[in-house]
Amino acid sequence: MFILKKIIKKLESFYRVTSYRFDMFYFENVKPIFCPQHSRIRKAIPRTWSDIVSLIVNVNFEFIKSFYEDEYKGGIVDWEATKDHKEFAKWLESAYKYITIKRPALEKELDEAYPPARNFREAFAEITLENGEKTYRLIDDGIPYKVKYKEVIRLEKLIQKKDTLILTELVKRRDYFWT
Repeated sequence: MFILKKIIKKLESFYRVTSYRFDMFYFENVKPIFCPQHSRIRKAIPRTWSDIVSLIVNVNFEFIKSFYEDEYKGGIVDWEATKDHKEFAKWLESAYKYITIKRPALEKELDEAYPPARNFREAFAEITLENGEKTYRLIDDGIPYKVKYKEVIRLEKLIQKKDTLILTELVKRRDYFWT
């Protein structure tokens, strides 16, 4: 009887170790193939080429949106518990509002700020080179770039400034994104 108990204990121990290892192998290596984690954030990265500059903004803003919608609104944490939690909650709400409402409005305003496009015949003049080859030359409309695109430049700088502020604060407050 004593030997049987020892054998059973060893088998239980072996089973616990191997089942744990199997579980870890499954959850870390097999399951992510079929059900990748953070799929929402993965969707923020387009399947086409994108400059890293825009990816930095898009992915980090998706972190904020995801946390706000999935965890902050879930009420898991008492955001009124401490002064720091209150400040973070206030910042998170304003950042979310900027990302989802104000920034798209600024981008729309930016798109509308570009001067109207001229048609091809107004923008280019046909010229003949010395060898008889015909080509086109852009006709200068006489308006300096900084004047013509003044509003576009202002809006681009404003968006960049606000994005940088949000991204900087995100890094400073990263410890609060854990619930």
